[in-house]
Amino acid sequence: MSTRGLLTCHIALLAFAALVLEACSPVPRPAASAAPALRADVAFACLWWSEAQMEGLNPNAPPPKNTEVKLTKWEYSDPVGVPHPDTLDVVVTLANSGGQTLSNLEVEVAGEWKDGPLRDAASAAWSQPVLLQRFQGVSVGPSGPQTLRVRVELKAMMESLTKQREWPYGLRATVTVRVARSTQPMAQATAELPIRPGD
Repeated sequence: MSTRGLLTCHIALLAFAALVLEACSPVPRPAASAAPALRADVAFACLWWSEAQMEGLNPNAPPPKNTEVKLTKWEYSDPVGVPHPDTLDVVVTLANSGGQTLSNLEVEVAGEWKDGPLRDAASAAWSQPVLLQRFQGVSVGPSGPQTLRVRVELKAMMESLTKQREWPYGLRATVTVRVARSTQPMAQATAELPIRPGD
């Protein structure tokens, strides 16, 4: 056999050997996802009067506020129709889209205030985050979401800043979820609430 024929034969054998090795090798399986399917959402809510209660409401003798409403802003533009509560809840919703319960979770809720001179919102700046509450030993099953709440005293912050001729123009809440004793977050979410002073 010529040298050229031997070379062709060797190349063919090498190609065949590569095909055999590939066929005999175990099929690589996709690596299991390291991050469980956990989603975190954060929002603001308060108790306010219902639509029915607002009809003919006497501001001097109002009924109790017992209807939960979602807050997208705090504004004293209408003493009845626009919610401007003294306190609100930071509402954290954890949803597990996996097939197994996630347990031993640690949930931290931090808050930041955007404060500045009264009547000068453009000069307001965000404060450093402060831990509002830490939940430990939280479990989230696949059957439905888990809800956690943190109470925030808005009126107390407003009164404190007003004495210094300042105002809290916004509240930012950030939720961070980790497995206990881990530094790597499993889920995070942030929401902001504008706070507009009255005229």
